[in-house]
Amino acid sequence: MMRRPPQRYAPGARAALRLAMLPLPLMILAIILRQFGLLEIAPLFVTLSIAWLLAGLALVAATIALRSVWRDGDQGAGTAIGAIVLALVALVLPALVVVDLARLPRLADVSTDVIDPPLFTAAPDAVVMRPLPGEALQAAQLAAYPAIVPRHYPLSPERVYQAIESLAGARGWRITDARAPDADNEVGWIEAGATTFLLALPVDVVIRVIADGSGTLVDMRSAVRIGAHDLGDDAARIGGFFADLDSLLQGVAEPDDDARPADMVDDAAPLPPIPERAPLSRR
Repeated sequence: MMRRPPQRYAPGARAALRLAMLPLPLMILAIILRQFGLLEIAPLFVTLSIAWLLAGLALVAATIALRSVWRDGDQGAGTAIGAIVLALVALVLPALVVVDLARLPRLADVSTDVIDPPLFTAAPDAVVMRPLPGEALQAAQLAAYPAIVPRHYPLSPERVYQAIESLAGARGWRITDARAPDADNEVGWIEAGATTFLLALPVDVVIRVIADGSGTLVDMRSAVRIGAHDLGDDAARIGGFFADLDSLLQGVAEPDDDARPADMVDDAAPLPPIPERAPLSRR
């Protein structure tokens, strides 16, 4: 009786699996360290680049192994397919980034007022002195983010400012400059430092509060510090903040000063509870 020769294990299958098992732990560790402030931005991107390179190499090795399985009948198809799955999971994030780069306008600074945006004063010079988007980018922003417009509330600037300050604190933003509107100052503002959701990259935010005679007009501006493309992060931040501010001020009516005792005229009624933080983009 003739014995069948043992099947060869596809070359590259085991190596592909070993390579594919490295990127996800590397990415998770880098993101966790960054969230706790234990990893600077440059090492973060180096680590992510290494992880994605390893995932790419794993895909190549697994493809070669599957070719041997198909052509020569070698073993190791399951190992190669497992390596491909792990590598593709690790490459989801850069794939989504590429999609956003293609479908969204190349903006790093988004404002509800593209003509006269709120000004940064406490942000780094690279942000303060950044040229405002030209007419082409303004048109691109309006086309891509039509809902990013100023908000008007039929409430006093003081009441609106109080709500904005509460929401900024609930989000963990670091206030860098602020002035509350009052009888002497019709314009108030809050400037703060924020971070992106996943990679905790620095972002600068400024919110302007203006009394307009029939209530309060609110403008908001968000600008990422890293890169020339925000991947939609700034618009998502503004949209999420205004959605929470709308919810917070919905149904809030200012008390009639004449109907209250004189010693309570200046006491503001408590605001409703602050809603949960809105999700941000991937960046």
